[in-house]
Amino acid sequence: MSIDIDGNDYWIWDAITVVDPQVVIIETHNAFGMKNIVVPYDPDYAFPGRHELYHGASPVAMTKLANRKGYRLVGANDLGFNFIFLKNGIADTLIPEVEVESVLKHPSLRDMNPRFAEISDWEFEQG
Repeated sequence: MSIDIDGNDYWIWDAITVVDPQVVIIETHNAFGMKNIVVPYDPDYAFPGRHELYHGASPVAMTKLANRKGYRLVGANDLGFNFIFLKNGIADTLIPEVEVESVLKHPSLRDMNPRFAEISDWEFEQG
């Protein structure tokens, strides 16, 4: 299953209970870095919303949701925003779990922390 809707990805996946895919590829918002935060659900959200950075869930929050749903992080795209989760019990020894930090290595991510300051005092929920 792939979820990439630039905003409520976390909330949509959290609400899905009728399917149990083996693989989930979902967009995280790596500008949030290693914080455990999620922008609150907004049924009327359309990108870019109030601010181009104010959307989605941090990599940490998305990984916590995946773990609660029975998945492990196994990788991401080169830029570190599309996370790949594999259902626990599937190829556990062949495809090991990786740490969030290990997929957030792209040089472009160094510029994100100063930009996050623009919205750091806005409302967030814990993942």
